[in-house]
Amino acid sequence: MAKKGPPSNVLLLDTSAFIMGYMATDVDAEHFSVPSVRDELTEGGLHRIRFDNAARSGHLKVLSPASRFLEDVREVAKEMGEEGALSAADMQLLALGLYLQSDGKTPTVVSDDYSVQNLANGMGLGFKSLATPGIQQMFEWVVYCPGCRRRFEERQRGDTCPICGTELKRKPGRKKKIG
Repeated sequence: MAKKGPPSNVLLLDTSAFIMGYMATDVDAEHFSVPSVRDELTEGGLHRIRFDNAARSGHLKVLSPASRFLEDVREVAKEMGEEGALSAADMQLLALGLYLQSDGKTPTVVSDDYSVQNLANGMGLGFKSLATPGIQQMFEWVVYCPGCRRRFEERQRGDTCPICGTELKRKPGRKKKIG
Protein backbone atom coordinates (compact mmCIF):
# COMPACT_ATOMS: atom_id res chain seq x y z
CA MET A 1 0.00 0.00 0.00
CA ALA A 2 1.42 3.38 -1.02
CA LYS A 3 1.98 5.91 1.72
CA LYS A 4 -0.08 9.07 1.32
CA GLY A 5 2.08 12.22 1.12
CA PRO A 6 1.30 15.56 2.72
CA PRO A 7 -1.67 17.47 1.31
CA SER A 8 -0.76 19.77 -1.57
CA ASN A 9 -3.50 22.24 -0.65
CA VAL A 10 -2.17 24.74 1.93
CA LEU A 11 -4.68 27.24 3.33
CA LEU A 12 -3.84 30.26 5.51
CA LEU A 13 -6.86 31.26 7.58
CA ASP A 14 -7.52 34.93 8.33
CA THR A 15 -9.83 36.17 11.08
CA SER A 16 -12.64 36.59 8.55
CA ALA A 17 -12.48 32.86 7.69
CA PHE A 18 -13.38 31.96 11.28
CA ILE A 19 -16.02 34.69 11.48
CA MET A 20 -17.63 33.34 8.29
CA GLY A 21 -17.81 29.88 9.88
CA TYR A 22 -15.00 28.14 8.02
CA MET A 23 -14.22 24.77 9.62
CA ALA A 24 -10.58 23.69 9.37
CA THR A 25 -11.41 19.99 9.11
CA ASP A 26 -10.82 19.46 5.39
CA VAL A 27 -8.53 16.42 5.28
CA ASP A 28 -7.25 17.33 1.81
CA ALA A 29 -5.71 20.57 3.06
CA GLU A 30 -3.15 21.74 5.56
CA HIS A 31 -4.53 24.68 7.54
CA PHE A 32 -2.32 27.37 9.05
CA SER A 33 -2.90 30.56 11.00
CA VAL A 34 -1.04 32.90 13.35
CA PRO A 35 -1.53 33.62 17.09
CA SER A 36 -2.69 37.19 16.40
CA VAL A 37 -5.68 35.88 14.42
CA ARG A 38 -6.81 34.12 17.61
CA ASP A 39 -6.31 37.40 19.50
CA GLU A 40 -8.70 39.17 17.10
CA LEU A 41 -11.47 36.67 17.89
CA THR A 42 -13.73 37.43 20.86
CA GLU A 43 -12.80 35.59 24.06
CA GLY A 44 -15.35 32.84 24.72
CA GLY A 45 -17.11 33.46 21.39
CA LEU A 46 -17.99 30.76 18.88
CA HIS A 47 -15.29 31.92 16.46
CA ARG A 48 -12.54 31.66 19.09
CA ILE A 49 -13.84 28.25 20.18
CA ARG A 50 -13.78 27.11 16.53
CA PHE A 51 -10.14 28.31 16.23
CA ASP A 52 -9.08 26.65 19.51
CA ASN A 53 -10.77 23.34 18.68
CA ALA A 54 -9.15 23.19 15.25
CA ALA A 55 -5.72 23.91 16.79
CA ARG A 56 -6.21 21.38 19.61
CA SER A 57 -7.34 18.64 17.22
CA GLY A 58 -4.34 19.20 14.93
CA HIS A 59 -6.43 20.42 11.98
CA LEU A 60 -4.92 23.90 12.33
CA LYS A 61 -1.23 24.66 12.75
CA VAL A 62 -0.64 27.98 14.52
CA LEU A 63 2.80 29.42 13.71
CA SER A 64 4.58 32.75 14.12
CA PRO A 65 6.54 33.90 11.05
CA ALA A 66 10.20 34.94 11.20
CA SER A 67 10.81 38.69 11.33
CA ARG A 68 12.53 38.70 7.93
CA PHE A 69 9.27 37.62 6.28
CA LEU A 70 7.36 40.31 8.19
CA GLU A 71 9.84 42.87 6.87
CA ASP A 72 9.23 41.61 3.31
CA VAL A 73 5.47 42.07 3.78
CA ARG A 74 5.96 45.60 5.17
CA GLU A 75 8.08 46.50 2.15
CA VAL A 76 5.54 45.24 -0.39
CA ALA A 77 2.64 46.82 1.56
CA LYS A 78 4.45 50.16 1.46
CA GLU A 79 5.10 49.86 -2.30
CA MET A 80 1.45 49.02 -2.97
CA GLY A 81 0.00 51.67 -0.63
CA GLU A 82 -1.62 49.05 1.64
CA GLU A 83 0.56 49.76 4.68
CA GLY A 84 -2.06 51.53 6.82
CA ALA A 85 -4.88 49.16 5.83
CA LEU A 86 -3.48 45.98 7.41
CA SER A 87 -3.72 44.75 10.99
CA ALA A 88 -0.84 43.00 12.75
CA ALA A 89 -2.67 39.70 12.17
CA ASP A 90 -2.93 40.43 8.43
CA MET A 91 0.79 41.21 8.20
CA GLN A 92 1.75 38.09 10.16
CA LEU A 93 -0.53 35.83 8.12
CA LEU A 94 0.94 37.12 4.85
CA ALA A 95 4.46 36.71 6.28
CA LEU A 96 3.60 33.11 7.17
CA GLY A 97 2.49 32.69 3.56
CA LEU A 98 5.90 33.89 2.33
CA TYR A 99 7.62 31.50 4.75
CA LEU A 100 5.55 28.52 3.55
CA GLN A 101 6.17 29.56 -0.06
CA SER A 102 9.94 29.63 0.61
CA ASP A 103 9.53 26.11 2.04
CA GLY A 104 8.22 24.88 -1.33
CA LYS A 105 4.50 25.01 -0.54
CA THR A 106 1.82 26.83 -2.53
CA PRO A 107 -0.26 28.68 0.08
CA THR A 108 -3.68 30.23 -0.48
CA VAL A 109 -4.86 32.96 1.89
CA VAL A 110 -8.53 32.58 2.92
CA SER A 111 -9.77 36.11 3.63
CA ASP A 112 -12.62 38.45 2.74
CA ASP A 113 -10.39 41.48 3.34
CA TYR A 114 -9.70 43.16 -0.02
CA SER A 115 -6.42 44.68 1.19
CA VAL A 116 -5.18 41.24 2.27
CA GLN A 117 -6.24 39.77 -1.09
CA ASN A 118 -4.57 42.61 -3.00
CA LEU A 119 -1.30 42.18 -1.12
CA ALA A 120 -1.42 38.36 -1.34
CA ASN A 121 -1.79 38.66 -5.10
CA GLY A 122 1.04 41.20 -5.27
CA MET A 123 3.34 38.79 -3.40
CA GLY A 124 2.50 35.78 -5.56
CA LEU A 125 0.30 34.07 -2.96
CA GLY A 126 -3.06 32.61 -3.88
CA PHE A 127 -6.21 33.96 -2.25
CA LYS A 128 -9.79 32.88 -1.87
CA SER A 129 -12.75 34.59 -0.28
CA LEU A 130 -15.77 33.10 1.46
CA ALA A 131 -18.48 35.79 1.62
CA THR A 132 -17.40 38.34 -0.99
CA PRO A 133 -16.65 37.95 -4.69
CA GLY A 134 -12.97 38.73 -4.05
CA ILE A 135 -10.84 41.23 -5.90
CA GLN A 136 -10.92 41.29 -9.71
CA GLN A 137 -8.09 43.82 -10.09
CA MET A 138 -4.88 44.50 -8.22
CA PHE A 139 -4.51 48.10 -7.01
CA GLU A 140 -1.60 50.29 -6.14
CA TRP A 141 -3.08 52.90 -3.82
CA VAL A 142 -2.39 56.63 -3.99
CA VAL A 143 -2.41 58.69 -0.78
CA TYR A 144 -3.73 62.22 -1.34
CA CYS A 145 -5.00 65.28 0.48
CA PRO A 146 -8.58 66.29 -0.43
CA GLY A 147 -7.81 69.79 0.92
CA CYS A 148 -4.77 70.91 -1.07
CA ARG A 149 -4.91 68.01 -3.59
CA ARG A 150 -1.29 67.06 -3.01
CA ARG A 151 -0.28 63.40 -3.57
CA PHE A 152 2.13 61.52 -1.35
CA GLU A 153 4.34 58.54 -2.11
CA GLU A 154 3.65 57.00 1.28
CA ARG A 155 1.48 57.43 4.36
CA GLN A 156 2.30 60.54 6.38
CA ARG A 157 2.86 60.40 10.13
CA GLY A 158 -0.49 60.84 11.89
CA ASP A 159 -2.40 60.46 8.61
CA THR A 160 -2.78 64.23 8.19
CA CYS A 161 -1.43 66.42 5.42
CA PRO A 162 1.83 68.11 6.46
CA ILE A 163 0.91 71.07 4.21
CA CYS A 164 -2.67 71.95 5.23
CA GLY A 165 -3.54 69.57 8.10
CA THR A 166 -6.48 67.86 6.35
CA GLU A 167 -7.02 64.14 6.98
CA LEU A 168 -5.41 62.14 4.16
CA LYS A 169 -7.39 59.70 2.04
CA ARG A 170 -6.41 56.98 -0.37
CA LYS A 171 -7.79 55.99 -3.74
CA PRO A 172 -6.90 53.34 -6.30
CA GLY A 173 -4.01 54.34 -8.54
CA ARG A 174 -2.72 51.90 -11.11
CA LYS A 175 -4.97 48.89 -11.66
CA LYS A 176 -4.01 45.52 -13.09
CA LYS A 177 -6.50 42.80 -14.07
CA ILE A 178 -6.08 39.52 -12.19
CA GLY A 179 -6.09 36.25 -14.10
